[in-house]
Amino acid sequence: MRLIILTTGSVRRRYFAQALHDAVPVTRVFVETGELTPPFETTHPFEAKSKEYEKNAWFKGHPPTFTDIAATEYFPSLNQTDAVRAMTAIQPDIMIVFGTRKLSTAVIDACPAGVFNVHTGDPEQYRGLDAHLWTIYHRDFAALSVAVQSMSTDLDRGDILAMKKVAIEPGMRLFQLRAASTQAAVELSRQAVNNFQSPGGLETRPLRTVGRYYSFMPSVLKELCVKRFERFTSQL
Repeated sequence: MRLIILTTGSVRRRYFAQALHDAVPVTRVFVETGELTPPFETTHPFEAKSKEYEKNAWFKGHPPTFTDIAATEYFPSLNQTDAVRAMTAIQPDIMIVFGTRKLSTAVIDACPAGVFNVHTGDPEQYRGLDAHLWTIYHRDFAALSVAVQSMSTDLDRGDILAMKKVAIEPGMRLFQLRAASTQAAVELSRQAVNNFQSPGGLETRPLRTVGRYYSFMPSVLKELCVKRFERFTSQL
């Protein structure tokens, strides 16, 4: 089976690629290097703590490169013509998307059998960027989920293949949440690939409701999220 991952270069996405590759060999990883830049400050110290936590928890402080995991190609945008051409040439059976910018119809058409998106949020309530943070901002802790959806040109509006609650532990810190959601993403994606290869194939369902679309969260609101999440987990 020819499996392609479309993603970006963060530590958690390297872990995702490695963990998926350990279960099902990954044919190629396509990494998008360009980034969107919001017109306001979005960074917060908990994010640096997240990165260090993930490096140590998964890789003992020394994360691999994507090329250590599987054959890899890098493009500023995965929508550009040479990127789409490279995907199409592989004739992938399945493509899994985790963390890229909005993808074009041409990318989706490069894999007619199935392109699936990992959304770290509940798309029936929170679509778009920083979905878990917006969930916490609204104190909607029961909705902290990860979903695998069929890819749609409308962001996070594809049919649901599988969805899973993120494991929240008593006393958990916000900088640990991203690792827990990535673990859920790995489990759901392995399930998707296994189902894809099974005689029954994949079954999806449409969204029951279409969640509100959210964009980048400003730094000042992230500070609120740190307090609200850690207050919540301290009471579990």
